[in-house]
Amino acid sequence: MSPRCKHYPAALNIFYFAIIMAVSMLSNAVHAQTTSAGTKSESRLASADLKEITVTATRTSRKVSEVPESVSVVDTEQIRTRQAADIGDVLRYLPNVELGGGPRNLGLSPVMRGMGDDRILFLLDGARQDFNRGHNARIFTDPSLLKRVDVMRGPASTVWGSGALGGVISLTTLDATDLLRSGERFGMKVRGGFQSMNEQYIPGISAYGLVGEQFDYLLDFSYRNAADDIRHGDGSKLQNSRFESYASLAKFNWTPGDHRFTFSAQTFDQAGKVPSNPQAASTANTLVDRDTEQRNYTLRYRYENVDNAWLNPEVLVYHNTTYSLEKRLFDRRRDETDFSTTGINARNSSRLELNSFTTQLITYGVDYFHNEAKGKRNGATRPEFPRGEADVVGLYLQDEITLWERLSLIPGIRWDYFSSKADGISVSSNQNDRVNFKLGGLLKVTEWFSITGGYSEAFRAPTLGELFTTGTHFTCGPRCSNLFTPNPDLKPETAFNKEIGARIQKSNLLFENDQLTMRGTYFHNKVKNFVDLMVDFVFRPVPGNPGRGGTTTSDNVHDALLKGFEIETSYAAKYSYTGFSYAQTRGHNRTSGGVLSNVQPDKWIVMAGLNWPTHDLSLGWRSSIVSAQHRVPTGGTPTPGYTLHDLTLTWLPQNGPAKGLRFDFGIDNLTDKDYRRHLNVLKDPGRNYKLAVSYQF
Repeated sequence: MSPRCKHYPAALNIFYFAIIMAVSMLSNAVHAQTTSAGTKSESRLASADLKEITVTATRTSRKVSEVPESVSVVDTEQIRTRQAADIGDVLRYLPNVELGGGPRNLGLSPVMRGMGDDRILFLLDGARQDFNRGHNARIFTDPSLLKRVDVMRGPASTVWGSGALGGVISLTTLDATDLLRSGERFGMKVRGGFQSMNEQYIPGISAYGLVGEQFDYLLDFSYRNAADDIRHGDGSKLQNSRFESYASLAKFNWTPGDHRFTFSAQTFDQAGKVPSNPQAASTANTLVDRDTEQRNYTLRYRYENVDNAWLNPEVLVYHNTTYSLEKRLFDRRRDETDFSTTGINARNSSRLELNSFTTQLITYGVDYFHNEAKGKRNGATRPEFPRGEADVVGLYLQDEITLWERLSLIPGIRWDYFSSKADGISVSSNQNDRVNFKLGGLLKVTEWFSITGGYSEAFRAPTLGELFTTGTHFTCGPRCSNLFTPNPDLKPETAFNKEIGARIQKSNLLFENDQLTMRGTYFHNKVKNFVDLMVDFVFRPVPGNPGRGGTTTSDNVHDALLKGFEIETSYAAKYSYTGFSYAQTRGHNRTSGGVLSNVQPDKWIVMAGLNWPTHDLSLGWRSSIVSAQHRVPTGGTPTPGYTLHDLTLTWLPQNGPAKGLRFDFGIDNLTDKDYRRHLNVLKDPGRNYKLAVSYQF
């Protein structure tokens, strides 16, 4: 581990167990004084069933079926059943969401509707995750800490500001009330798991409870040890893919009256010997001993009073850091990368009842965040990751209008100002502003059929690396190096998206309480001033490089068009469920012609399952059918198609001596398919047996 965290595992274990025991004794001590009020406090603090509620599309709580945007929710049960090892496992079955970067979690790079993860906004408990370094994942967290993941496909800057050209991935962590069972004041949960593809062992422990009527707490610690390299379908292994990681969450809620205060602290540490580019195969001169640390801290205040229609404020203050230390093995070169984001979001919603058939929910607020980056090489400034700062402030207004309880219109407008600066280069600043609009609509034609439509805009401010990077990109022999040249005049990327869709949601169709859901969406997204990395490799002097090797710089090079559609359908009854989805995206370079390189192939997801309530058993099957991708730019590499089958089995006793026990078994890539995802250099894992056991008491 790095000097900053080499004593972290042992110290954290001692710290967590001490807190868990102390809180346990405190909870038991106050239990006798609060038993008579227990029912009331649990009712007050119990979280609502958020399975079909989202705040990602509008920043207000709405049912997924009632927002015009394309939103998918992965809930707690789905995360547990899949035994997700990383964010990729959480997202793998969503339409028009693909996983780039290869199987090492340090290189994981989601792609959404043809937009890479540098054009997707990540949120963790509402806090922006802006870390961005080439060939590296942007967010690190253990899925065992997550309550839900909301994925909004399509531009979303009117609501969330810079970065959301492709969409938003919002991760929400667990609360104590998600784990406490009826009548409980305190609980603990121990868990363990194993995955065969890399002999990964996954123990963990949680402690949670209520103190009095107003306070709840959750403490969680998890550990992962991948003892072997990842195995492919042909029996070969991905060398240097072993790792060891630690993750923790401490979360506290205090609810005095109509006020609610939430504080959370999350940590993630991972160590392993990997190539400096984790998306590529390892070689002797690229192998590094890498330690990665990520810290996230949030403080949230909410006021909710059903009798006060004008005042419903929320304030979020957050700070997160990502630090990595890479020690190159063949020459012990030390590269340090440090990135931090500090921000505040403040908003209020006011509800207006204009007449018997018109209501409005007006939301307005301000966002501000500050990014800071710096890199060192052997203790000196590293030009490939320059020291820089960026500030962004945004003001937004949104009006959710409902007419006759059938027509919803959601217009919105936002203004953002952003500025960036760096140290040590001649032209070191970039400033700009942007106004974005949106208009969404949903019409309930009948109680079970509705149509949607919308227009939305988004922008992405250039990153510090795109603006200011200098130094060596790669070497090409004696006295030959390709050099980065900064481009502080980059314009922001902008997106203009149109969508239209239809939805069906009907219950009691064949059996009592069954449900049929169908959704279809067509999108047409124009992107201007696309920022691309231009490599000019020549063996003569050029501006920016007086020697041989040429230059590499970021530039606004072309306009792009991304269009396609998504179809989803599911049917669920008491004893079974089934469903499928189909997603297609096409990308066109509107400047020079041809197709875009980052567009993923067409994909079908087919699923079915059986439930045996009397035996507390459920069995699930999913198939991913991915088409070959031949629509690649000139010189690009096509990718063959493939089909994967996954199985899950869950036993969750509801009564008897085994109550509190949970058993999950799964097989990913049942047929041991040897395959590679489009645009990935590395092949994905072969057959993977998964087992997870937990006990809650």
